[in-house]
Amino acid sequence: MATGGTDRELCDETICSFCLESCRDAVILDCGHCFCQVCFAQANRDISCPHCGENVQQLAKVKESAKEHQESNRTKEKRKVCEKHQEPLKLFCKDDQISICLVCDKAKEHKNHTIIPGEEAAQEYKELIKAQLQPLEKKRQIVVDRKLAEELRSQECLTQLEEEIRKLKLAFVQMHQLLETTERFRLAQLGDLRHMIEKQQQGNAAKLSEKISHYTNLITERKEKCQQPACEFLEDIKNTLNRYEKEQVEHDVVDLFLGLKDILTIYSEKNSVLEKSMENFKESLEALEPTLYKVDVTLDPDTAHPRLILSQDLKNVRKGDLEQELPVISKRFDVRPCVLGREKFTSGKHWWEVEVEVEDEDHESGKEAMWALGVAGESLRRKGKFSFRLNPNERIWAVGMISGEVVAFTSPERTPVPLRHKIRKIRICLDYEKGLVEFFDADTGDWIFTFSPATFAGEKIYPYFWVGYRSRLKC
Repeated sequence: MATGGTDRELCDETICSFCLESCRDAVILDCGHCFCQVCFAQANRDISCPHCGENVQQLAKVKESAKEHQESNRTKEKRKVCEKHQEPLKLFCKDDQISICLVCDKAKEHKNHTIIPGEEAAQEYKELIKAQLQPLEKKRQIVVDRKLAEELRSQECLTQLEEEIRKLKLAFVQMHQLLETTERFRLAQLGDLRHMIEKQQQGNAAKLSEKISHYTNLITERKEKCQQPACEFLEDIKNTLNRYEKEQVEHDVVDLFLGLKDILTIYSEKNSVLEKSMENFKESLEALEPTLYKVDVTLDPDTAHPRLILSQDLKNVRKGDLEQELPVISKRFDVRPCVLGREKFTSGKHWWEVEVEVEDEDHESGKEAMWALGVAGESLRRKGKFSFRLNPNERIWAVGMISGEVVAFTSPERTPVPLRHKIRKIRICLDYEKGLVEFFDADTGDWIFTFSPATFAGEKIYPYFWVGYRSRLKC
């Protein structure tokens, strides 16, 4: 009989000597060879080994035995013992909230502690954990419902947006078709007029050329007549004069310009109406979507924090290590490393771009790149010790980088902004009347974030820049 051994031995024993694969319903013979039950039956129906031919008895099916042996080992591995005394952890100390053995129970470190059996402690704590499940499940369900509701609202908005895109495209397609049809019709009319003028001009030119030739012949004939002697010249003078009188009858030549001026006047008036219609159409489009005006932003040195270093052309700003000695004025920031643009807005639509440069990460200094840019109201706080909060409540509408992550500085918490590419240049768009502040990736055109509606309430709005270490902003 084969006997039990280690897992490795059992594994080796359960390799079929016939198919050389793991035995299925393994059979071990006295000769030591192992077979699948099916392989053994197919190879030799007699009780003999298909491998060596020895007559043997069937010993056992060891697959279940191997499985039981492995399960026994796993059970032993799962059984926890005290690291200090190598005894089973059958007890639980409620004061220290740890499992202990019987030897630990007698030790002084657990004297006067509440000790209970491990099974009892497990049951007690299971009840506590179960009691925590219900509120957690409720909170989770609230979040699940909110996620579902937001997905539904997002889908509704996207559906509506697609419908608006469809209507916009259709409107422009119809306008294009109308303009193209009108253009073809008007050009065809003018083309017909051109063809008529060219045809009439060719016919008149032929007739006029014929008349020129005729008069040239008459002139030559009369010049020759005048060269004749007197008696010869007077001999046929009556017929010569009669022919001259007949030649006074004009050839039939159409006046090319008769009525043409009136026709051209009509077309000119039609074109004037078309030009006026285009002007009205342009005005209507501008009223529907006012023109965005590009702004050439420059930094206001009177607002710059003493640590900020501005370039000579007031286009670049970075943070220095030391504060500069600058005049103390009410406009200047003295806590936050901020600076405003000189331009102020109280109406209209405007846009400008800001380049963002971030130095390589400096692990030794522990300083992370930080920056923010956007717009700010004139009433934002500039002095005094106050908590650092960039958000609309502080009259600041901005996006930026904190701890290596691009965020929108919303209230009460910041909003992470997922980006497909590393940001290099940001376009800021301000619509004062609509209360919109929008941010786009200037290189790709990708939308970043929109503050809407921003309540400006007639306040002056300025370009805003906040510069941390390892960052440089260029407008």
